[in-house]
Amino acid sequence: MLVFRFKLILALLMPIATAQELVSDRDRVFASYGTLKTLAGVGDEDDENFWKASFEGAFAREVELSNPHMTMADGAGNLYIADKESHSVLRIDAAGILHTHAGTHVAGMNGEEGLATEIQLDNPNGLFVRPDGVVYILDFFNQRICKVDREGQLTTLINDPDGFGPGRGLWVSPDEQLVYFNGTNQVKRWTPDGGIEVVVSNLTDPGNLTVDPYGALVVSSRAGDGTAGTSHRVYRVGADGGLTVIAGNGTTDEPMIDGVPATSVGLESARSVAFLPTGGFFLATQKGGDVWYVDTNGLIWRFVSGAPRGNVRNGDGQHFSTPGDKIAEPRAVTLSPTGDLIITTNDNGYIRVVERFQTPQMTVVYRECVHLRLTAGREHRVETSADLKVWSTWQALGPEITETTLSTWPVGRPFMRVAW
Repeated sequence: MLVFRFKLILALLMPIATAQELVSDRDRVFASYGTLKTLAGVGDEDDENFWKASFEGAFAREVELSNPHMTMADGAGNLYIADKESHSVLRIDAAGILHTHAGTHVAGMNGEEGLATEIQLDNPNGLFVRPDGVVYILDFFNQRICKVDREGQLTTLINDPDGFGPGRGLWVSPDEQLVYFNGTNQVKRWTPDGGIEVVVSNLTDPGNLTVDPYGALVVSSRAGDGTAGTSHRVYRVGADGGLTVIAGNGTTDEPMIDGVPATSVGLESARSVAFLPTGGFFLATQKGGDVWYVDTNGLIWRFVSGAPRGNVRNGDGQHFSTPGDKIAEPRAVTLSPTGDLIITTNDNGYIRVVERFQTPQMTVVYRECVHLRLTAGREHRVETSADLKVWSTWQALGPEITETTLSTWPVGRPFMRVAW
């Protein structure tokens, strides 16, 4: 545990890079992930409501999902699934047991608030989960965004009579004062004072959306007829609503080689994006079938290989980079609070995860004094930098040191981090 004073920024630490590796953080990111697993689903072929009463309390690996569209995790290890065709949000607890978290498994609209498992939903195809377990639901055909608190009570946060179009994106700020969601070829913003406003009005067939580590809205445009010229790309949205391409060239010709600029390649149906704290991001191409990583220099690398269609679930228990198609038609990628990559795949319904190795915390501090509490019995090193790019060891702290205060810095190197 680290305790700090004055100005600081916290981020997750990837293994420390050498000067040669600074060309790309690809190796560090890939080295941080390991085994691919299936968390839920058995992969039935049909697109319908498969819910059975016997699924409640069963192991999630033995349950048929019904066209899941999004999965996110909270800080306690629970996973929440927007299971569209079963008209519910499902929860997988840390032991792998499945529970209904919201909805009755029958489509409808029977109220604006109440116990979440007694309120009907209608094709929920998007959600957003806070680390504390509060869940927000994009209740598609009921044209509303709901909130389920930690006590299981559902309330309606937003009603939008214009509906959500084909989009599935939803993001909610920690203080609930800002919400982004998709409309028909649009991205909308809601605030308590301003209500619903259109932020982007010319997005062809939007996929999911998120906010990057710097606070900017990021949206994907997955398909459509291309008349607006925005298909098959990922965009960062400026304060004025302007779009800056950060991945994709508008075609569907996905790259055969890795390490090329992400804006120079085709992305077939760019669907979902999940950011690491460093600014690199994972990207799912639904019809391309793959999950990609775009590094901090904007280069793209295939992360998990997949098929453009079909009921594919391969590679359980293997390293994610093992050759061969392991998934198909990924709908969503999200990151758990511990950094695990969660992949929601195809209408057949699988929830897969690539586990992240747990690494120590990285701290970047700008000048001033910092007090450190360190893990007993473990050697640490204090590194400093002038530009947050090139780091060098300043002090080595032996395993006997469990607490220390640093009040001086090397001249010209105001940034510091601690690594194991």
